[in-house]
Amino acid sequence: MLKRIPTAARSWASRLMLVMACASVVATSKVRTRDELSPVLSGKPVHLTTDSARVMRTLVVRADTKEGSSDPAVGELRLLANAKWTPSDPTQTAQPRLSITAYDGQIERGGTSEVLEPAVTVKLRSVTGLGRECPLSSGCEWTVQVAFELEDPEVPGTVDVEWKAMAAVHVVGTPDIPDGFTVSMSEP
Repeated sequence: MLKRIPTAARSWASRLMLVMACASVVATSKVRTRDELSPVLSGKPVHLTTDSARVMRTLVVRADTKEGSSDPAVGELRLLANAKWTPSDPTQTAQPRLSITAYDGQIERGGTSEVLEPAVTVKLRSVTGLGRECPLSSGCEWTVQVAFELEDPEVPGTVDVEWKAMAAVHVVGTPDIPDGFTVSMSEP
């Protein structure tokens, strides 16, 4: 037969377990700075058709500092897109799906996709990692390829995409932001 632990003892045991769990999270967390954000980049609009169902855009994210730092920088890319589909035949019922995927070289970093509706602006949001840690001592630069793609290119019509991007980068290993730490992004 099981004995029930008295309520006061259970309460203290619960608190002890909670404190131990919190301590283990703090012990395994890396010290880091707050995110430094790049200015918002309004990307070159994308026009997709059944003949050109995939368009690639290149983004370059840079993190610089005035003082040399051996601490690495890590970041993420945030994308916001507004897509509008205009079907060739307004009575058709099939709907295409638009995907936006970020790549670091050949490695897929993630993305998002949504089903498009005729003459309705559909919002797509994506947050993906920039990839490798980068030591600030040499200046950091990440090149990201972003693919805008119709997953159902056989559905006739056109898709116009207006999009914006922003990078968020932080330094790992210190809570202090290095002097002159800046983040920028461009679409070469």
